[in-house]
Amino acid sequence: MEAEAEIQEEDKEMGSQKKHEQAVEARVTRRPPHNYVAIVKDSPVPIETSSLDKLCNQLYNGVVLQGGKRKYWVDRHLNKNCFMLFARELEINWSCEPQYWKWKIDESGVDADEAELRSMRSLEISGKFRTIVLSPKTRYNILLVASMNESSQGWDVPVNINVTLPDKSNLERTESLQHIPQRERTNIFMGEFMTSSENIGEITFHISECSNNWKQGLVVKGVAFQPMD
Repeated sequence: MEAEAEIQEEDKEMGSQKKHEQAVEARVTRRPPHNYVAIVKDSPVPIETSSLDKLCNQLYNGVVLQGGKRKYWVDRHLNKNCFMLFARELEINWSCEPQYWKWKIDESGVDADEAELRSMRSLEISGKFRTIVLSPKTRYNILLVASMNESSQGWDVPVNINVTLPDKSNLERTESLQHIPQRERTNIFMGEFMTSSENIGEITFHISECSNNWKQGLVVKGVAFQPMD
C-alpha cells in the first residue's frame, strides 16, 4: 500500500510539474512580435499595454489600420504577423461605377466593406504590399478572400493571377472560381514566398479575366498575407 501511495504521489508531482512547464512555456511564447509597435502606431483605437495578456489578445483579434482599409493581426500559434488588404485598398476596375460593382457597406464598423460584382466582362483586381512588416524568414501564402452570391455566373474561364516579388521574380498561375461556394468566404491561393533579405520591398499582384463572358456574383473581401510556418 505504501509503495502504491508513493507511486500515486510521484505521478501527482510529475503531473503538477508538467502543468507548470506548460504554463511557463505558454508565458514565454505569448509575446507580441518585435515590430508590432511600428505597425500599430497609427491605429485609431488605443493599444492595450496594461498587461501582456491583454496586449496579445488584442493583437490576436486584430487591429484595423489605414482608415479601415487594412487589418493587422498576429497568428496565435505561430506568433507571426498577418495582414489583410481589404477591397477598399485594392485597385478594382470600374469599382466606382454602380452598374458594374456594388459596395456592401458595413455600418457597424466591425467588418470591412466588400465589393460585389454586378455584371461585367473585363475583371481586373490589383494591389501592392511592402514586405518589411512581415515576419522574417517565414513562408507566406498570398490569398484572395472572396465568396459568390446567389446570382453568380459566367466563371467558365479561369482567372489569371500574377504576383511580382521584390526580387523581380514572377509567380503566375490560373485558378477557376467556379468552385467558390455561395455566401461562404473562401481563400483562393495566389502564390507563396519566403521573407528574406532579397525579398524586402514591394510585392505587386494582379488578377484578371478579360474574356467575352459576362461575369457576376463575385464578392471580394480582400487579399491576405498569412504565414505557413
